[in-house]
Amino acid sequence: MLQLGSRLMSTAKPRVRTRLDADVRREQILEETMRIISQQGYNGFSIQELAQRCGLTNAGLLYYFGSKERLLIALLEDRDRRDKAAVRAAAGLTGPRESYKDMSLEETLKVFRVMVKRNTTQPELIRLYTVLRAESLSKGHPAREFFAAREAYVLKSFHAMVAHLVQHPRSTARQLMALMTGLQEQWLRSDHQFDMVAEW
Repeated sequence: MLQLGSRLMSTAKPRVRTRLDADVRREQILEETMRIISQQGYNGFSIQELAQRCGLTNAGLLYYFGSKERLLIALLEDRDRRDKAAVRAAAGLTGPRESYKDMSLEETLKVFRVMVKRNTTQPELIRLYTVLRAESLSKGHPAREFFAAREAYVLKSFHAMVAHLVQHPRSTARQLMALMTGLQEQWLRSDHQFDMVAEW
């Protein structure tokens, strides 16, 4: 019996952790965090589960972000930065823009359409934002301030885009934002069973 046990121990392969470049590792952690949170919510995921999925120890994972809360904010900021750049490129917007007054109605509509179309290509990310936006209504949620600031920024941007085109730009901006988020939620709930771009 002892011989069998020692033979089994000698053939067991030790768990190997792969060393990755720091930027690659950070990207891996953010991608895996997005997958977990979009399915389980922020409160439903643990650092231990995330570390195991990434092949790290808890301490090794926290080395990159410091805490679960900082990891969440880093994920949201990273995704917003990428989306902003992608939408600007797809809509043909170049350089920083202080005013949208020179944009025609057609150009403005194109920018909104590009936003909606991009969202259809990343359902996991949209699910993540939908879940976290709802969770962050609770006081004390680590993303509460992030989503409040993000909502204010989006409203300001939408207002600037439509101010020269409509009579009540503030109200229109709010309605556009509500329409966009509402369509996304229905689209997710229906398991993508309708054309969100066409509905927009």
